[in-house]
Amino acid sequence: MSNAPTAPYKCPPSVLFGMCIGVSIYWLFALSMNPMVPSIARDLGLALGVADPNLSLAVSMAGLTAGICMMPMGGLADQFGRMRLTRVGLALGLIGALLCGLAPSIWPMVAGRFFLGLSAAIVMPATLGLVKVYYNDEDRPRAITYWSLSTAGCASFSSLFGGIMATHVGWRWAFLLAVPCILLSFVLLRTAPERKAVSTGKRPFDIIGFSALIIGLLALNLFIAKGKAWGWTSMTSLGCLGLFALMLAIFVPNEKRHAAPIADLTLFNRRAYTGTVIANLFVNSLLGVLVVIMIYLQKGRGLTAMQASLLTLGYAAAVLSLMRVGEKVGQRMGPRFPMVLGGLFLIGLVVPLSCTFVQSNVVYFTLVFFGLSFLGVGLGLFMTPATSVAIGEAPAEKAALAGGIFKMGSSLGGAFGIAIHLAIFGAVLQSTKSIHLAAQYSIGFGLVAAVVASAVSFFLAPDLKK
Repeated sequence: MSNAPTAPYKCPPSVLFGMCIGVSIYWLFALSMNPMVPSIARDLGLALGVADPNLSLAVSMAGLTAGICMMPMGGLADQFGRMRLTRVGLALGLIGALLCGLAPSIWPMVAGRFFLGLSAAIVMPATLGLVKVYYNDEDRPRAITYWSLSTAGCASFSSLFGGIMATHVGWRWAFLLAVPCILLSFVLLRTAPERKAVSTGKRPFDIIGFSALIIGLLALNLFIAKGKAWGWTSMTSLGCLGLFALMLAIFVPNEKRHAAPIADLTLFNRRAYTGTVIANLFVNSLLGVLVVIMIYLQKGRGLTAMQASLLTLGYAAAVLSLMRVGEKVGQRMGPRFPMVLGGLFLIGLVVPLSCTFVQSNVVYFTLVFFGLSFLGVGLGLFMTPATSVAIGEAPAEKAALAGGIFKMGSSLGGAFGIAIHLAIFGAVLQSTKSIHLAAQYSIGFGLVAAVVASAVSFFLAPDLKK
């Protein structure tokens, strides 16, 4: 139960807009780094591309930090105040943007990416929890649609934004332009009231659960990302996998008995919530397909970063135009139908993009454009109903935690999806010496995620409530 006052709070559009700006800082500015990597490497005196391990760390740091910290930060927002944590997250994002934009060397860049990831880990679940308690059941789906546009919508423009900045303005401005946006968010949220769970006395911080979560996910990410280089059966790889299993064995029992767990696992007693989190993880793992196709278009088909990013315009347009459709269909027919349909449209992403055997560039670029447009359609149909289920299934006092777990699935799904698809791409490229086959097998593997997301949504997502 929330500690809301007797008189219900009517959230003005300006406050919702302020929250959406805060969420967009990660999805637009932080995710725009990929097409800017060559420019950053040149200016900071590093090896071109992601060959420099420190630059690779900077690229992955924001997503990894966000994914690992999302769930515990959601619990802290419920406990200490969702608006208070939102402002803290915005402040950290301001620090991160300045560090990245003004970085004289790679290590300030790494630190800035860490702060951007931590900011996202705080702001996303906190604002999603506020949407839960600021809006009633009738108005909440529309608010979630606008909130989701700040994630999927901004993410769809991030590659194009990064390409424009790197080519015409300078990569530093991709981070520095976040500064006035964050300041505007502070101004818009200045009158927003606090909302947190009713206090039941001082609760001990779950240091064991927090530590086990971080160590376990880091170990799993290292196993996926570095397993091929180390050797999948090497002691280092098996050690990382074993460490993950050990941390999981510690984490689950600890969360069940702790007075104030980092993750309230009772949320997963709700079938619909569990299914939505799993489906969301697999949907977001297809971010790995986007990374591979950007590499292939430049290295295998001779496009520049800017030219490759222009092929994502259909993706961006489809996300923006279909988000409200997903909301309306979910309200009329229940969340299951648009979630399943969205997952099926993701098959339309994988199949055309994996046709790398097509020799004509014109034909293949057309397939890529329409395939990426299918990605936008799938995300547009899926995101609002899935997000509505995730926070709608949770009690109000656990809204930010539920949102944190849901968005952690997004971040970790993306991080692990990138690692898995790049691992397949590298392995096939090394064995066949063909970048066309490497892209085909790597992208084609995304079919598994699309089918699993559709199947899980069909069997576990709720239908229209009678």
